[in-house]
Amino acid sequence: MIMKGNVLQQMRNHLEQVYPHEGCGVMLGRDGVVTMLHRGTNIRQDRREDRFLLDPSDIVDAEKLARSSGTEIVGFYHSHPDHPARPSSTDLDSAWEGYYYLISSIDSGKMGDVGVFRIAEEGTGFVQETFRIED
Repeated sequence: MIMKGNVLQQMRNHLEQVYPHEGCGVMLGRDGVVTMLHRGTNIRQDRREDRFLLDPSDIVDAEKLARSSGTEIVGFYHSHPDHPARPSSTDLDSAWEGYYYLISSIDSGKMGDVGVFRIAEEGTGFVQETFRIED
């Protein structure tokens, strides 16, 4: 997956702003290149520091944005406050096949490592994907 540098900065701003809670959103683009974000809202009421639930209306709004901008939903992003940027079993339970999942650690309020994952073909776990920033 490739992400434009300005998009990564927008994501950084969002995820650092919502720390110590998990932040989440939708990545838009085409052919594995992320060119836009739709910032999401974590509507989870409990355990927001280590769980998230993306507001379904954010997905609907992201679909509308994708149609109007000639893009598509490439995947989803969320943060792991003060935890590694690797998927949890909870992440797997809520993941959909065919999408990229970007996870960023947020350490003491600052973006740390980033990992990008997809569901394995057999659906039993995640596989890590390559990730690169491009101007």
